[in-house]
Amino acid sequence: MKKLFLILLVLIISIPCFSQVINKDYFPKNNEIDKQYEIDMQTWVTNYEWQSIIGKYVSIWEKQMYLEMERLISIIPEFEEEIRQNQKKWEETLKQDFKLIAENVDFNKIGREVYIGEYCAERIELYRNKAMYYLCLYYTIKDQISENTLYTDIKLAK
Repeated sequence: MKKLFLILLVLIISIPCFSQVINKDYFPKNNEIDKQYEIDMQTWVTNYEWQSIIGKYVSIWEKQMYLEMERLISIIPEFEEEIRQNQKKWEETLKQDFKLIAENVDFNKIGREVYIGEYCAERIELYRNKAMYYLCLYYTIKDQISENTLYTDIKLAK
């Protein structure tokens, strides 16, 4: 089973990922989430509003990431356990990385707001990129197992 999983991963990595169709229809830089984020980032006045906006989009992209993970699991249910374990390890690594940074940051020198802003903005990008990664894997595998190679169900996960 592990050998099959490794072979599958090697195949997935070796195949060009994220076709133009997926790129344009799913998570281009002008997708609805990113568009609204840019609008909201132009409206904040106080640090509290800024942190609220950042928190909102961290949550949105985290949910989108999990939706894309579930979509991937739906076509390769035999790897559900491995996918979930890998996701858990990824999340633990993020927590450890940011904890390490937080323990070594002098807030008196850079300011708490700067750190929080950079930390949260990075979390948005990490969740966004992981959502794209899962989506890429989903369509790569779907393309390999489908009889016709046309993408027929191009819709943003809701």
